[in-house]
Amino acid sequence: MADDTANIITTFLLEIPAVHKELVGQIRHWDNLKAAFDGDSLWIKEINPEQAESALIKGLPYSKVYYAKSGLLFLKDSLLPVKKMPQLLWSPLAYALPVSLPSLNHNFFGIEQKIAIKIVPSQQEQPTYAVWIDKKVAGEYILTAPKVRLNRLKWVDVDHNPLILGTPLLPVAGRSYWMYNDFLLPTGFEFQLPLLTKVLKQCIDPDNKQLILWLENNTYITIEKEALMPLSISSFRLTYSER
Repeated sequence: MADDTANIITTFLLEIPAVHKELVGQIRHWDNLKAAFDGDSLWIKEINPEQAESALIKGLPYSKVYYAKSGLLFLKDSLLPVKKMPQLLWSPLAYALPVSLPSLNHNFFGIEQKIAIKIVPSQQEQPTYAVWIDKKVAGEYILTAPKVRLNRLKWVDVDHNPLILGTPLLPVAGRSYWMYNDFLLPTGFEFQLPLLTKVLKQCIDPDNKQLILWLENNTYITIEKEALMPLSISSFRLTYSER
């Protein structure tokens, strides 16, 4: 028996109260989306099945996700129509929801209200580029390691513990990070609002002289690029021998 391909849902729509439109800033970077306002509601269409199942969509408060059929709207995973498809004038989401960026206010930027810049779990795997290790654990390996295992790496002391950068990394347990536009983000996380990261970087580091170590509690530590040094037994020993 042939598959009923006519019933396959390929796109979805999202409805959210217009007063909460700043919440959809986290999906503004999806350039396939179109949006329109209808009275007190903001509508977004062309959401593909993968996006509809993403944590960014499922985690939006006050929102409803529909699919359209024969001019009617059905709640996602429902077979009962709930309303008619609105007739609206659609435009790209980036145009319908322009971003206004004030000067840096700690970790906050604004669309119309202030939104915290934060990281969220990522659905994409990124290569680990740095690891932050307890100095005692790191020393047990580094002080006996062959030079060839260390000389392709750089490091810096951060809060009295070594942050080691480069590949291949040492086989030592620690907090791992990946590199994104000079931000070191915890492995498995990404910015909730990636569209704003270039502006965030410019505000934190206008001279492009720093790496920014972003922590899971959404605070950050700046690291001077010039402070990075080649990883070696001597540099490690010299740094921690006086502590």
